[in-house]
Amino acid sequence: MKSDLELYIHIPFCEKKCNYCDFLSFKAGADTQADYVSQLIKELTVMSAQCANYTVSSVFVGGGTPSLLQASQIEDIISAIRRCYDVAEDAEVTIECNPGSVMRHKLAAYKKAGINRLSIGLQSADNAELKLLGRIHSYEEFLKTYQAARMEKFDNINVDLINCIPMQSMTSWRKTLRSVTMLKPEHISIYNMIIEPGTPFYEMKQEGVLMMPSEDEQAEIDEFTRSFMKKSGYERYEFSNWAKPGHTCRHNLGYWQGVQYLGFGIGAASYMNGCRWKNTSSIEEYIYAHFEEDGMQAVQGIRREFKELSREEKMEEFMFLGLRCTAGVSEMNFKGRFGVGIADVYGEQLAKYTAMELMEHEGGRYRLSERGIEVSNIILSDFLLDRN
Repeated sequence: MKSDLELYIHIPFCEKKCNYCDFLSFKAGADTQADYVSQLIKELTVMSAQCANYTVSSVFVGGGTPSLLQASQIEDIISAIRRCYDVAEDAEVTIECNPGSVMRHKLAAYKKAGINRLSIGLQSADNAELKLLGRIHSYEEFLKTYQAARMEKFDNINVDLINCIPMQSMTSWRKTLRSVTMLKPEHISIYNMIIEPGTPFYEMKQEGVLMMPSEDEQAEIDEFTRSFMKKSGYERYEFSNWAKPGHTCRHNLGYWQGVQYLGFGIGAASYMNGCRWKNTSSIEEYIYAHFEEDGMQAVQGIRREFKELSREEKMEEFMFLGLRCTAGVSEMNFKGRFGVGIADVYGEQLAKYTAMELMEHEGGRYRLSERGIEVSNIILSDFLLDRN
């Protein structure tokens, strides 16, 4: 029986860098984009020889802004995947798209290519907030994109949102949530704003001119989000992700549950056969790699940060990733994977946080409570094993 494998395709191109973004993305001309797509297809083709014993359960085309590419280029990428890999009939195939860069003819092409899930980057329903974030679209343009997607029969749509952004009020966040849930998307991702070094927002914060919501305001926003989303029929299955029943993102769940995945394109991360690595972040190095001539030697030549995980590191990742999901971690799965009871390894931590009511133990599973999620960074750091 073949094992499941997930594929991630990184499209690094953007029309404009947002003020909060520290992702590997940039503006590039049509020739560079075409060369990059050609290299992606070559890299996909070479790696497929290593994947004969796998069935692709999900594909995620992310960025950057994948919808900046021509529709035919996306079709070529998806076609190459289907030609070279054993793709499950019911595979989840997602593409990220931004309002303003995707038109109906592109959506029709995506549907024809077999893409069955869209992830639309809205971030806010307030146009003043969108402008502050550096987004190139308005809420009205998002509505047109969403309507066009429904007209093309997409029945699995995610909307990305960010809360606790500079100058955001409870009133504006309430308006955003109500505006989006009224549209009834199948999935909503809600991320707390994090100010990352190297971004315009970080510089503004250092200068003292970035007005962020206070801790009390952020707590109020988070509490309202949990309550409102539940009342609106969405189930929280991971810290930042909410879905209608039956519409969890299978690609994301696979990542948190330890399914193996391969990343293609610059900066893309992979996890396979107990090893992790990332591709080079250099667009020049990637475009000039001789995939066609040198095969796996060229593919391995663009890999960086290659690491074979130890048994202890695999245990840590099992806990870090699994506890991000509201379903938590299974005692049975831990024992089956590592041959030892979870309490034998993490008994002290599990007992401590259960006693503090930051963790719950029920039905053979440990999960963070709602209070535990609020301080998850502290809790998860306590699951590092002493390897000295």
